[in-house]
Order: sequence, then structure tokens, then C-alpha cells
Amino acid sequence: MSDAANAVKWLLQQEEPEARRVAVQQIVKLQGRDGAELLVRALGDDDWRVRKEAARMSPSIEPRDVMVSSLVAALDEHVNIGLRNAAVEALVAVGADAVPATIDALSRLDADGRKLCVEVLGGVAELRSVRALAHALDDDDANVRVAAAEALGNAASAGEEARALATSALADALATSEMFLKLAALDALARLDAKLPWTVFAPYAEDPVLRRYAIAAAAGSRELAAIRALAKAVADGSPTIAREAAISLAECVLSGVREASVLDEARTQLRAHRTARERLRIMARGGDDVRERAAALLLIGLLADPLDVELLVEALAESEVSARAELALMLFGESVVEPLLAAAKGSPPPVRAEILGLVASLGADRAKAARDAFRNALCEDAPEVVAAAARGLSVAGEAADLARVAPLVAHADPRVATAASTAVAHIAERHAADARALLAKIDPTGPDAAVGCAVLRASGASPRDVAFLERALAHADPRARRAAIDALAQLGGDAVADAVSFALADEERDVQLSAIRALGHLRRGAPLVDLVTAARDPALVTAALRALGDADGDLAFGAAHPLLEHADAAIACAAVEAIGRLGPRRKDALFEALEHPDIEVVKMALSEIALDLDARALARLGLCLDHPSWEVRRLTAELLGSDGSAPAQALLKARYEREKDPVVREAIAEAVSVRPPPDGFPTLTAPPVPEPRGRRGD
Repeated sequence: MSDAANAVKWLLQQEEPEARRVAVQQIVKLQGRDGAELLVRALGDDDWRVRKEAARMSPSIEPRDVMVSSLVAALDEHVNIGLRNAAVEALVAVGADAVPATIDALSRLDADGRKLCVEVLGGVAELRSVRALAHALDDDDANVRVAAAEALGNAASAGEEARALATSALADALATSEMFLKLAALDALARLDAKLPWTVFAPYAEDPVLRRYAIAAAAGSRELAAIRALAKAVADGSPTIAREAAISLAECVLSGVREASVLDEARTQLRAHRTARERLRIMARGGDDVRERAAALLLIGLLADPLDVELLVEALAESEVSARAELALMLFGESVVEPLLAAAKGSPPPVRAEILGLVASLGADRAKAARDAFRNALCEDAPEVVAAAARGLSVAGEAADLARVAPLVAHADPRVATAASTAVAHIAERHAADARALLAKIDPTGPDAAVGCAVLRASGASPRDVAFLERALAHADPRARRAAIDALAQLGGDAVADAVSFALADEERDVQLSAIRALGHLRRGAPLVDLVTAARDPALVTAALRALGDADGDLAFGAAHPLLEHADAAIACAAVEAIGRLGPRRKDALFEALEHPDIEVVKMALSEIALDLDARALARLGLCLDHPSWEVRRLTAELLGSDGSAPAQALLKARYEREKDPVVREAIAEAVSVRPPPDGFPTLTAPPVPEPRGRRGD
């Protein structure tokens, strides 16, 4: 044993557990077979913290094959139970590399050892593991068979092929006469969300021991026979059986929510069992069992009793079950509109807003009660309620509602303003003549100018409206000026472009941004180039470069290229983003941005370059693996790892040997493992990662 190994061994013999735990962290630094021997010693330590640390470090111990062999051998331990259990945890942590040796041990260890092998295979998401577990269902020992069935319940994490294999094997295992194996198989099938015929579970649905598990496993079925059995079980005298039945039936309803036959059968069967409704109400008002409450709420919605609307409305305020409560109310159909609106009156604003949205989505656009509720809600103080009302009138509004909604276009809350703009557009589209009549009453210099501009934008401005919009451009309210620009952008033409260009000098940034977007839409690049050249505001430069890209790619490149060296990192980043959208010619310019002194600019350039990696780009990224900043080196490693090509992997492996920063080394190791390594390249093992610490500037 080497001097370093002897030092670690000495530390592992210390009386203080913390000293032994720290010693475990040093094992990864050892060369040769000493590490595996000391790891096993640490896994058998008297203190659970030392064993836990050893299991955590096991994936980093080399040589890997020697370490795995030592761990598998520990599964045959009969005296030190802590060692045996820790070895299971360590093998699971090692993952796929531990599977072949564990499968081999499964064929030669005694029953206790085979059960531990099953635990390992159940913890590693591998198709090979699932195949071995399926075979273990026929093991000579009953405990091993039950453990294998339990472990197969995790097979879905290994993919759909593994799920299908596990489902088939477990279904076959139900033919056994062993009660505990049946229990384990049914429970595993439920965890797999197995879509099996009800005939598989029906024989066990009346068994006093197996009933609960059969009902839980039937959640994936939409067969009418299953729905009948589950609805009956909701009324069962056992709260446990009723809970499992409600959860399973709710899953059936969710998976078949668009199938009328499923909904009708579930509704009919629940109504046929008179105690089911009261049991569901008890569950829905229950305590901390979120799955039970969510299922009960959904099934209550299926029953569509107006007396339950208030209960469902209360549940809308609880984030854990609000989605199911909303769906439950949707299952009522239009019949719920009036009781729903009545229940909303005493609800907090977020719930009232959600209710208004529900009413709109229920297709209640012809219901007078719904329209009246939307109109009344426009006068409320809560912005979320007003916005929801405007969205409702977007669908249900009549011509007279245009005058109600239009003033909200200038609302200070963006949620309300956006919803009102959409409503004006939709109502104006349906009632164009009324929209024009409203416009005729509006003075472009008066307080309703923004409303007039919104109506024009929604109904479609024409050349005769240019004068109105140009006058609104001089309005004192920036919202009116912004609305005028948005309407003008739809018209096009030189005169419109000239009018919009003047707004680039507006004192309000939002107006300037609207003018920038409009000029991009109008494909007028020259004013935008002037703005980019003169502006010092990164937000304006970014918007102008984006608009230039839409208007004229050549002008955009010419304006952005000089800004790559700008001292303001935000402006330089805006230039990088703009050039990144301009196609093949962008790369040479982006290579220049990699020399910027600000690492945020460099990182953005790297991200843009990585979108189209050819040989030149790979070589340039390879140079960034030597960048002074650890952040740049880490990002480069991640980008090269995502590429996954042999040249990218080669660059990463070459840098790994020279990299000193542990965070970057970890990133390189992970990047190398993203894709299977090409032939001839050894697999890297990441070094131990230190506890999180404050990062330094490089």
C-alpha cells in the first residue's frame, strides 16, 4: 500500500467520525487498487455519516472495475449489515457500470445476497436491469421474488421498452398463488401507470386483501367495466378503499375527458351509489391529502350538482387543487354559469378573475348573465378582475360594449390595457359600423385619443385616417402617441414612415420603442441607423438593431459591427445578438466579439457561434477553453459537450488534463459524458466537487 493510502487508512482508524468522513474524500486521489479496499472499509464504518460519504464518493473511485467488484463482493457480507446496505447504496450511485457485475452476482449469491442485488438493479434505470428483474420473478426464494416485483415498479425511468417489459412480467406474475407477490405486483403495476385490461384486475377487486391494490392499479383503464367497479368502490365503507377508488376513477376520467362514453358511465355509476356523493364531499373538504382532495373535486364536478359550486369555488383559491377544481367546473357545462357567478360575489379578486375566465371559456357568449357580469366587473378596482372582464367581452361583447371597453385601452395596468385592446379589436371586427360611429365622436387631441387610435388599429385604418393619427402623435398623453404609432404602422407609405420617424425623438421611452418597432415593420432602416449611431441607451439600441434586422439586413450589419467593441457591455451584447440573426456572414464578426474585455459579451458571442458549429467555429471555441475567465471556460465546455462531435470531445479531453478550476473540470467531465465517446478515447471521471463557495473573479 502506498504512503498516500497508508495516510488515508490511518485517518479511517481515528476515533472522531468527522475525521473518518474527511478521510473518505481523500480516497478518490489514490491510484491503483488501494482506493477500492479503503472504500469498502469506509462503507463498513460504525458511523452512518461515514458510510453515507463513502457511498457518495464511490462513483469517483478508480479503477472502476476493481471498485465495482469489491462492492459486489460486499453484498455477500453476513456480519456487518451496515457494510452490506452501504454497498447497495454505493452501487446504485455508480449506476450503469455496476449493472453487469450485479447481474452476474444475482446468479451465484445466496438468497440474502440476491435480494440485495435486486435492490441495486431496481435503483439503476437500465433496460438490462429490468430484464434481470423480470427473470428474478421466478427466483427460488420468495423474498427475492417479492423484491423483484417491487423493484419493477421503477422500470418506467428506464424508458418505454423497459416499462412494457416490466408490465408484461408483472401481469404474468399475478397468476401466482403467493399473496405477497400478488400484492407487490399489483402495487408495481399501479406505479407504472400500466394500461392493462380491467380483466387483469377484476379477479382481485373483491378480495379483502388485494382489493385496494387492484383498484389502484386500474387507474389506467377506461373500460366501462372498470369504471363501474371503481364508482361502486368510492362508496365503500373502508375510507382507504374509497380513497384509492376515487383517485383511480379520477385518473380514468382525466384520461378519457374527451370521451363522452367514459364521462357518462362514470357520472351514471356515481349517481347510482347514493353514498358516493357524500363520501366525495368529505374527501374534498379533507385535510392534507392533496391527491384525495383533487380526485374528489374532479368527480364532484362530474356529478354537476349546483349545491357543490361553492365548494369548488373555494378550492380555486388553493394552488394545490385549483386546476382540478377548475376542470370540475368546466365539466358542469353552461348550466354552471349563474351559480358560479353567484358564488363569485364574495370571493377574493384573484378567484373572481379566474371565475370570469371560466365563464368565458364555457361558451357563455350568448348568456345575458355572463355579459352583465363582465360589464359590471369592468367597474371594479382590482386590475386582474377588470382584465378578465375585458377578455370575456372580447368574446361575448356586443356593439354597445365597445364604448365600455375602449377607454380601458389607456389603463395604467398593462394587463387591463392589453385585454382591452384585444376586446376592442374583436368587437370592432364584429361591429365595424359601430366602431366607426364611435370614432366619429372622438377628438384626436382630446382625452379619448388613445381609444380612437385603438379603434382604428382594430378596425383597420385607411389613408383617410392618417390626419387623425398624425394629430394624435402630438397628444400630451404618451399612451395616445404610442397607440397612434401602432395604428400608423399598419398603413405603410412614405408619409407614414416620416411621421413615425419624428417619434424617435419622443421624450418617453415607450413611445420611442413603439416607433422603432413600427419602422422595422415599415422596412424603413435609415432612421434606425441614425438612432443606433447616436443612442446611448442599451434598450433603444437593442430594439433598433432588432428592427433593422427586420427592415434591411445589410444596414443592420453595418450598424451593429462597430458596436461589437463598445465599452458598454449591454450595447455590445445587443450588437452580438443582432449580428447573430444575420446568417452565414455573421461568424467572422462574432469571432471578433470573443476578444471583448467583458465576459458577458464573450459568453453571448459563444452562444451565438454555437448555433452553427463548423470546423472553424469549433477551432475558435477550442481557444476559449484557455480563456482567463472560469465562466467562459465552463460555458465553452458545455457548448462543446452539446455538439458531441469527435473534434469537440477531443478538445475537451485535451483541456481536462490542464484545467485547475474544479468547477470547470466538473463541466468538462459532464460535457464529455453527454454523448458516447468515440473509439480510442478513455472515459473521464469527474473529480470530487467541493462544497459551493463564492466564486472569484479571474
